[in-house]
Amino acid sequence: MRFGWFKDPDNIVYADVNEFADHFGKETGIQNFREKLEDFRANPVKEGVLIKGKKRVTAKLFIPDLYFEDKPEKLPMGDTVWVFAGEYYPCNCVYWPQEETPCGEK
Repeated sequence: MRFGWFKDPDNIVYADVNEFADHFGKETGIQNFREKLEDFRANPVKEGVLIKGKKRVTAKLFIPDLYFEDKPEKLPMGDTVWVFAGEYYPCNCVYWPQEETPCGEK
């Protein structure tokens, strides 16, 4: 994963967890995907975690501010959970609407 790739707004989709989690879980065959997001959010690790689906999909859950902590520049909403499935797919920045909104909007 390259930091520069994540700086391109065409590569990022901001996704409401309530709209994203069930759909992504079904599409990828990742059971209990919402629960996995919540668990990682509560207990993040710097290197992120890989989760495997039943449909030949592996996704990485990570928090950019932790993963790229050596970079002086921060990504918008880099303190929340992102879901990366490879550079051929947009990366999903997941937000919990009751707490935050995309790009700091109110």
